[in-house]
Amino acid sequence: MLKKSLLLLLGILIVSVVCFAQEEPAEESMKDTTSAMAKESELSIEDLVMCAAIEDREPSGIGTVFSSDSEKIYCFTKIIGATDTTSVNHVWYMGDQQVASVNLPIKSAAWRTWSSKMIGNSLGKGYVEIVAEDGTMLGKADFEIKVAAEKTEASEAEEPEEEQMEGDDTE
Repeated sequence: MLKKSLLLLLGILIVSVVCFAQEEPAEESMKDTTSAMAKESELSIEDLVMCAAIEDREPSGIGTVFSSDSEKIYCFTKIIGATDTTSVNHVWYMGDQQVASVNLPIKSAAWRTWSSKMIGNSLGKGYVEIVAEDGTMLGKADFEIKVAAEKTEASEAEEPEEEQMEGDDTE
Protein backbone atom coordinates (compact mmCIF):
# COMPACT_ATOMS: atom_id res chain seq x y z
CA MET A 1 0.00 0.00 0.00
CA LEU A 2 2.85 2.36 0.81
CA LYS A 3 4.36 1.50 -2.54
CA LYS A 4 1.13 2.42 -4.33
CA SER A 5 0.88 5.73 -2.47
CA LEU A 6 4.47 6.65 -3.29
CA LEU A 7 3.97 5.74 -6.95
CA LEU A 8 0.76 7.76 -7.05
CA LEU A 9 2.50 10.82 -5.50
CA LEU A 10 5.44 10.41 -7.86
CA GLY A 11 3.05 10.22 -10.83
CA ILE A 12 1.20 13.36 -9.70
CA LEU A 13 4.50 15.17 -9.23
CA ILE A 14 5.71 14.23 -12.72
CA VAL A 15 2.42 15.25 -14.34
CA SER A 16 2.46 18.56 -12.44
CA VAL A 17 6.01 19.34 -13.55
CA VAL A 18 5.13 18.58 -17.17
CA CYS A 19 1.98 20.75 -17.01
CA PHE A 20 3.77 23.72 -15.45
CA ALA A 21 6.67 23.40 -17.87
CA GLN A 22 4.24 23.64 -20.78
CA GLU A 23 2.31 26.60 -19.33
CA GLU A 24 5.26 28.90 -18.69
CA PRO A 25 6.38 29.33 -22.30
CA ALA A 26 2.79 30.04 -23.33
CA GLU A 27 2.54 32.75 -20.66
CA GLU A 28 5.88 34.26 -21.70
CA SER A 29 4.77 34.18 -25.31
CA MET A 30 1.59 36.05 -24.38
CA LYS A 31 3.60 38.63 -22.43
CA ASP A 32 5.90 39.19 -25.44
CA THR A 33 2.92 39.62 -27.77
CA THR A 34 1.14 41.97 -25.38
CA SER A 35 4.32 44.00 -24.95
CA ALA A 36 4.80 44.27 -28.70
CA MET A 37 1.17 45.31 -29.19
CA ALA A 38 1.47 47.92 -26.44
CA LYS A 39 4.52 49.44 -28.12
CA GLU A 40 2.78 49.51 -31.51
CA SER A 41 -0.42 51.05 -30.17
CA GLU A 42 1.33 53.35 -27.69
CA LEU A 43 0.90 56.42 -29.91
CA SER A 44 -2.29 57.53 -31.58
CA ILE A 45 -3.54 60.60 -33.37
CA GLU A 46 -6.14 62.74 -31.67
CA ASP A 47 -6.19 65.44 -34.35
CA LEU A 48 -4.90 65.41 -37.94
CA VAL A 49 -5.67 68.22 -40.41
CA MET A 50 -4.22 69.97 -43.42
CA CYS A 51 -4.26 73.75 -43.16
CA ALA A 52 -3.05 77.00 -44.72
CA ALA A 53 -1.35 78.33 -41.56
CA ILE A 54 -0.51 77.71 -37.91
CA GLU A 55 -1.49 80.49 -35.49
CA ASP A 56 -0.75 80.25 -31.76
CA ARG A 57 0.12 76.54 -32.19
CA GLU A 58 -3.33 75.83 -33.68
CA PRO A 59 -4.30 75.07 -37.31
CA SER A 60 -5.89 77.89 -39.33
CA GLY A 61 -7.48 77.69 -42.76
CA ILE A 62 -8.29 73.99 -42.40
CA GLY A 63 -9.17 72.24 -45.63
CA THR A 64 -8.19 69.68 -48.20
CA VAL A 65 -8.01 71.89 -51.33
CA PHE A 66 -5.44 74.66 -51.52
CA SER A 67 -4.63 77.27 -54.17
CA SER A 68 -1.34 77.19 -56.03
CA ASP A 69 -0.84 80.86 -55.15
CA SER A 70 -0.40 79.86 -51.49
CA GLU A 71 3.21 79.80 -50.37
CA LYS A 72 2.99 76.59 -48.33
CA ILE A 73 0.61 74.17 -46.67
CA TYR A 74 0.81 72.53 -43.25
CA CYS A 75 0.05 69.13 -41.77
CA PHE A 76 -0.97 69.52 -38.11
CA THR A 77 -1.12 66.56 -35.73
CA LYS A 78 -1.89 66.09 -32.07
CA ILE A 79 -0.24 62.87 -30.91
CA ILE A 80 -1.30 61.20 -27.66
CA GLY A 81 -0.08 58.21 -25.70
CA ALA A 82 3.68 58.75 -25.54
CA THR A 83 5.20 57.42 -22.32
CA ASP A 84 8.71 58.59 -23.17
CA THR A 85 10.32 60.97 -25.66
CA THR A 86 9.86 59.55 -29.14
CA SER A 87 9.24 60.88 -32.64
CA VAL A 88 6.98 60.61 -35.65
CA ASN A 89 7.65 61.25 -39.32
CA HIS A 90 5.43 63.31 -41.60
CA VAL A 91 6.05 61.69 -44.99
CA TRP A 92 4.80 63.97 -47.80
CA TYR A 93 3.71 62.63 -51.20
CA MET A 94 2.62 64.30 -54.44
CA GLY A 95 0.79 61.66 -56.43
CA ASP A 96 2.61 58.47 -55.46
CA GLN A 97 6.05 60.08 -55.27
CA GLN A 98 7.58 60.86 -51.88
CA VAL A 99 8.74 64.48 -51.83
CA ALA A 100 9.72 64.98 -48.18
CA SER A 101 10.05 63.28 -44.80
CA VAL A 102 10.11 65.40 -41.65
CA ASN A 103 11.10 63.86 -38.29
CA LEU A 104 9.22 65.51 -35.42
CA PRO A 105 9.94 64.91 -31.71
CA ILE A 106 7.11 63.91 -29.37
CA LYS A 107 8.02 65.00 -25.84
CA SER A 108 4.88 64.38 -23.76
CA ALA A 109 1.70 62.28 -23.57
CA ALA A 110 -0.23 64.93 -25.55
CA TRP A 111 1.90 66.78 -28.10
CA ARG A 112 0.94 69.13 -30.94
CA THR A 113 3.31 69.24 -33.87
CA TRP A 114 3.29 70.12 -37.55
CA SER A 115 5.32 70.18 -40.71
CA SER A 116 4.97 72.32 -43.81
CA LYS A 117 5.68 71.98 -47.50
CA MET A 118 6.43 74.78 -49.94
CA ILE A 119 3.94 74.49 -52.79
CA GLY A 120 6.16 75.90 -55.52
CA ASN A 121 4.92 74.59 -58.87
CA SER A 122 3.21 71.55 -57.36
CA LEU A 123 -0.29 70.80 -58.64
CA GLY A 124 -2.53 67.82 -58.09
CA LYS A 125 -3.40 65.44 -55.31
CA GLY A 126 -1.10 64.44 -52.50
CA TYR A 127 -1.10 63.12 -48.98
CA VAL A 128 0.90 63.01 -45.77
CA GLU A 129 1.45 59.79 -43.83
CA ILE A 130 2.15 60.01 -40.10
CA VAL A 131 4.56 57.19 -39.18
CA ALA A 132 5.74 56.20 -35.67
CA GLU A 133 9.39 55.40 -34.88
CA ASP A 134 8.66 51.67 -35.13
CA GLY A 135 7.27 52.08 -38.67
CA THR A 136 3.60 51.87 -37.71
CA MET A 137 1.44 54.18 -39.84
CA LEU A 138 -0.69 56.20 -37.42
CA GLY A 139 -2.72 58.16 -39.95
CA LYS A 140 -2.98 59.80 -43.36
CA ALA A 141 -4.22 63.22 -44.54
CA ASP A 142 -5.14 63.91 -48.17
CA PHE A 143 -4.85 67.28 -49.92
CA GLU A 144 -5.09 68.79 -53.37
CA ILE A 145 -3.38 71.82 -54.90
CA LYS A 146 -5.33 73.53 -57.70
CA VAL A 147 -4.30 76.28 -60.09
CA ALA A 148 -5.11 79.69 -58.63
CA ALA A 149 -6.91 80.71 -61.86
CA GLU A 150 -9.51 77.94 -61.31
CA LYS A 151 -10.45 79.53 -58.02
CA THR A 152 -10.65 82.99 -59.62
CA GLU A 153 -12.83 81.73 -62.49
CA ALA A 154 -15.26 80.18 -60.03
CA SER A 155 -15.47 83.45 -58.08
CA GLU A 156 -16.05 85.47 -61.26
CA ALA A 157 -18.81 83.11 -62.35
CA GLU A 158 -20.65 83.75 -59.07
CA GLU A 159 -20.32 87.56 -59.16
CA PRO A 160 -22.63 88.23 -62.16
CA GLU A 161 -25.40 86.19 -60.51
CA GLU A 162 -25.15 88.31 -57.37
CA GLU A 163 -25.18 91.54 -59.39
CA GLN A 164 -28.18 90.33 -61.43
CA MET A 165 -30.06 89.41 -58.27
CA GLU A 166 -29.41 92.85 -56.80
CA GLY A 167 -30.70 94.48 -60.00
CA ASP A 168 -33.90 92.42 -59.87
CA ASP A 169 -34.58 93.38 -56.23
CA THR A 170 -34.51 97.13 -56.88
CA GLU A 171 -36.95 97.17 -59.79
